[in-house]
Amino acid sequence: MNATKDIIIASIEEALKKLNISKPVILTEAKNYGDYSTNIALTLQKELGKKATEIAHEIVKSIDLAKYPEINEIKVAEPGFINFWVSNSVLADTVNTINKLGEHYGDITNSKGAYNVEFVSANPTGYLHIGHARNAAIGATLCNVLEKAGHRVIREYLVNDYGNQMNNLAASIFARYQQIFNPDFPMPEDSYRGGDIVEFAQAFYEKYGDKYKGVEYTDEMRKFFREFGRQFALENIEKDLKRFAVWFDLYTSESEQYAKDRVWPVIRRLKTTYQKEGATWLETTKGGKDDKDRVIIKSNGDSTYLCADIAYHEQKFVELNDPEDGVIIDVWGADHSGYVERVKFAFEDLGWRRDQLEVLLFQLIRVMKDGKEVKMSKRLGTSLTLRELLDLVGKDAIRFFLIERSYNSKIDFDINKVNSADESNPMYIIKYAHARCVQLLEKANIANPVAKEIEDEYAQKLVAELKEYPDLIATMAKTYKVNLLPPYLLKLAGAFNSFYSNTKILGSKNEQDYIALVKATKTVLANGMKLMDLDIPDRM
Repeated sequence: MNATKDIIIASIEEALKKLNISKPVILTEAKNYGDYSTNIALTLQKELGKKATEIAHEIVKSIDLAKYPEINEIKVAEPGFINFWVSNSVLADTVNTINKLGEHYGDITNSKGAYNVEFVSANPTGYLHIGHARNAAIGATLCNVLEKAGHRVIREYLVNDYGNQMNNLAASIFARYQQIFNPDFPMPEDSYRGGDIVEFAQAFYEKYGDKYKGVEYTDEMRKFFREFGRQFALENIEKDLKRFAVWFDLYTSESEQYAKDRVWPVIRRLKTTYQKEGATWLETTKGGKDDKDRVIIKSNGDSTYLCADIAYHEQKFVELNDPEDGVIIDVWGADHSGYVERVKFAFEDLGWRRDQLEVLLFQLIRVMKDGKEVKMSKRLGTSLTLRELLDLVGKDAIRFFLIERSYNSKIDFDINKVNSADESNPMYIIKYAHARCVQLLEKANIANPVAKEIEDEYAQKLVAELKEYPDLIATMAKTYKVNLLPPYLLKLAGAFNSFYSNTKILGSKNEQDYIALVKATKTVLANGMKLMDLDIPDRM
């Protein structure tokens, strides 16, 4: 992935061989001193009975610099680190490689493993709210990163349209519809009372008028209102997600899983079930991580949500068609933490490996404005909806600020901050850096700039940031920590701004080198923003 890094490791390994030392070499990107650094000497102190600095000097003396022109300089630093500087021509090669690869810089080829990433999956009983927005931002960005890393990815949304919540939705819409004609019409005890249901009922009225005024709420009516509510909810969910630049390869209906008999054949294969009080239980305590066993089929024959979910997870994995390396990722709210072990236990029970099911749990967020929490939708009197937040701050601000913190961190989403167009807003800094790159390239008007030497100190620091991008992609794909992307782009923008402020670019004797570097910076900034589905500005 990083040829220069491999060459330096090879030089250290050759030196160790000359010294009759066998030890794995770990080389890291140096942050403040040199381009790369290793602590190999520190790890050998006890084994060799020498000070680390003494060992480090012996290793450096054994490296044949004539054989490795990519290495410009090597220095030992207390308490025993070996730091490497690469040659200016190597830095130029990095710039030229980025410009040659363009949007494919950072791509990983020959990656193993296909992924099914299920995210959002909000019940079709209302509009998407701010919690769903964080789920969507994490899931969509992760899918983009995994594809960048060379994996096949299926984006899936589970439509939870089977359980009793759908009957409650139907009864709620029916009651709100009747209230259009009779304000005293009672709401059912378990009804949804949010303002969004009023809008559902109004939409029903706009479509059917008074055709169902005063009708008896029969089984037939329940099914009719249920299907209307389901369709209306999904249409609005898809509409809001489209505005949020989130899409899915597959929408899977839970009720369809039963209609197509996909649930019971899987449940019959479970090995750790037993009967008790007329119900079927899954012995989840057997795994040692659940406080009690769980019912999957009630005594009246109805299935629990866990029952369908077990079957659904196996179906997702089978559809991946990658039994050895395939992975399922679920993005859930932290309130589902107790549910994770039950699903993993059942997944293992069916014969799959535990590490083939990953669950990312994210904390909820608070929306703040003028120092106060914005709790409710002004229009609906319920949780702040995604569409309202989109109207307030736009897609990019939500996407960026909802993934810049780790999943398990709580977020205060400050509307004043994300709307600011100054250096207090990290997204603004990143976008402005990209726009500045575009303007420099237009002024220079060099069709295909080629770098030969990168001599300037600030230019070298900028190249050091650019070359970290492929490793960042690999790390995010391995750990699923997409929150590493925003700070990387901010750091890259900062390095570019320092280069821009301290180096004469246009009209200098190194203009072509520097314009090539500007072009490479523009490419990586754009690539990173694209992974978050942000708009990429040419002007600010």
